[in-house]
Amino acid sequence: MSRAQPDRRDVVPPTLASFVVPPRFDDATFDSYQPDPGYPSQERARDRLSVAAHDFDNGDARRGLLSRLRRGGAQPGWQALYLDGRFGVGKTHLLAAASHAACVPKAYLSFADLTYAVGALGMPQAVELLGQARLICLDEFELDDPGNTMLATSFVRAVLERGARLIVTSNTLPGELGRGRFSADEFEREIGSLAAVFESIRIDGDDYRHRRFGNDDALPRIVPRDVLDDQAEPIRWLELQRLMVTIPPIHFSDMIRDFDVLAIDGLAPIEDQDMALRFVHFIDKVYDRSIPLLVSSDCLPEDLFPPSYGYGGFERKFRRCQSRLHEMLAQPLDQPHGAELAGEE
Repeated sequence: MSRAQPDRRDVVPPTLASFVVPPRFDDATFDSYQPDPGYPSQERARDRLSVAAHDFDNGDARRGLLSRLRRGGAQPGWQALYLDGRFGVGKTHLLAAASHAACVPKAYLSFADLTYAVGALGMPQAVELLGQARLICLDEFELDDPGNTMLATSFVRAVLERGARLIVTSNTLPGELGRGRFSADEFEREIGSLAAVFESIRIDGDDYRHRRFGNDDALPRIVPRDVLDDQAEPIRWLELQRLMVTIPPIHFSDMIRDFDVLAIDGLAPIEDQDMALRFVHFIDKVYDRSIPLLVSSDCLPEDLFPPSYGYGGFERKFRRCQSRLHEMLAQPLDQPHGAELAGEE
């Protein structure tokens, strides 16, 4: 069995090649996306992103070889696209499909990845690194505090000035980013200017996990401790929390890359909000790699994030994590892989 527990390993500074579509969406294409006939906006969103991704190729074909050899190359007629919809309607699949389809230097990352990259590298170096891309795909774009608002606006302006194009997904319309979370006038002005950059593409629909896995379904991957010990080499919950503090979140993908399975012994409600946000990011990385999850626990996913520390602007993150955990833990015990439902996120 390959490594079953996270560990601290030597990590190298990220390069542009570090920011790629996660393994779960390696095969995501526009053709494999299946719009729900009950929500026409899904088909419209797919078609718009397909045209946008192929604009790079069409532009280069019009401009010729010399243009393709230049740093900027031909530019599409759009600057930034904003795919808006609730989690579970296919936004991430479409974003990954756009990244795969665009034959240019590109970067794919989540907004959490971006915040951690800026924290680790500093804004100028992060812009220098990611600004090498002609297309930046940014998943789960959220402004949940004033610091993130300043980070996002600074980053977006800087990479657009370098000629990059952006496609982002989020659960909120651009003009409503940050609304109701803080009231400082300067932040509202920043949000307004940021919103004007984006072409909004609405995608409606239901969370596919609720369609496939009802909230009352059994969760066979929550098991007693003795069963956990028989199935894998578990990591104690307190030890996993220690690792999530010790290892920078930007390197969570590195620390789980050799996993066959993740087994957590004693998973319990997370009383500290910072730890909760680290756990959300960690689970995102486990989910992206379709790593099977087993836990011993007295609580269900909906019990993990106590409302005592306030959901506020982070509520979407926690709800999305609970939805993913429910899906992962609902998989049959004898299934050799993690949740494999490409095209639905």
